[in-house]
Amino acid sequence: MSSLVDKFPRVVDMVNLAKRRMPHFASEYLFAGTGYDEALDNNRKAFKQIYLVPKYLKGTVNPNLKTKLFGNEYDSPFGVAPVGMTSLMWPGAEIALAKMSLKNNIPYSLSTVACASVEEVGKHLDGHGWFQLYPPADKAIRNDLLKRAKNSGFKTLIITADIPASSRRERLRMAGVSVPPKNNLRTFFQAAICPSWSLGTLINGIPAFGTMDQYSDGTWHGNAKSKAGFAGSQMQRYLDWDYLQEVRDIWKGPIILKGLMHVDDAVKATSYVDAIYLSNHGGRQIDIAPSPLQILPLVRKKVGSKFPIIIDSGFYSGQDISKGLMLGADFVMTGRPFIIGLAALGKKGANHVHDILKDELSNIMEQICTKDIEELKSENVMLGNDFNIQNFS
Repeated sequence: MSSLVDKFPRVVDMVNLAKRRMPHFASEYLFAGTGYDEALDNNRKAFKQIYLVPKYLKGTVNPNLKTKLFGNEYDSPFGVAPVGMTSLMWPGAEIALAKMSLKNNIPYSLSTVACASVEEVGKHLDGHGWFQLYPPADKAIRNDLLKRAKNSGFKTLIITADIPASSRRERLRMAGVSVPPKNNLRTFFQAAICPSWSLGTLINGIPAFGTMDQYSDGTWHGNAKSKAGFAGSQMQRYLDWDYLQEVRDIWKGPIILKGLMHVDDAVKATSYVDAIYLSNHGGRQIDIAPSPLQILPLVRKKVGSKFPIIIDSGFYSGQDISKGLMLGADFVMTGRPFIIGLAALGKKGANHVHDILKDELSNIMEQICTKDIEELKSENVMLGNDFNIQNFS
């Protein structure tokens, strides 16, 4: 491990290598936002306006990063966020990330539109996986998805709220992103100059929507659509409070509502779900949304100190994770860094990213002598002049 730490001590040190090893269409899917990438950029800028004001003379500690959520104790306060089309970006990504997460006792979230199926991935999670649902308007499909997730050992459900319509994602259009990849000369050329990706794809198979493809054959209430169109941007999605209550009545386990940004939604959601998940979809859905970090302090104030809050969007380091926790989150999810690790270093890259995040967070806690995550969350935070907490007043 020491050689990897010396060569790639931070996640950002792997970005250029990851881009070189990925076809352009796959790289664009990983790194692009939507619109003019303003939300994507603002997610990162928000972190630069958050500072820790340490208190010293507290002795020396050996920090404990264990965190309890829904009755489970995780070894770290972070996990793998749901990412769609994962094996398009790096072949076999879902299985590699599931195995890494189980090994390190952190949660792995499987997206509805991942390339590996819920049944296939569930085999590698020993009942510890989270399943992320893009809520289909077709309730027969919804109910079948919930049944399949339960039967595959997934015990925690994430329902994504921030996708009432497909985003434009202009960079993906220009890059020709699709699942399966388009069968043309441009795709072949981009793949040919990335032999590790191409070989991995030959071994693991052409990317497809493993969970959703079975619903595209026209047998589900006449929804005959192409596989790429149905499972991807054209799948009709729908969510309101009544729909959410129906899922609550069906799913016997913890439910997380993901994609919330407004404090009113967050407060109302506490009556329906077991945790709220603040997110702007990594800057990929609506380009004029603020960073969820700017929402977090007010949401924490309004929902009280005990209700679980999860957050993602722009988290690339242990420093970032510490800032999310100190502003009021209980748990942090991140997606892009783990894909970067896989693309840069293969299967060992995902574990290396985990080790970086954990070591960075642990080092901060050692530096300020905080013995556990709860104590870290109580540390003093200073916000820069450009950090605008959204108050909706």
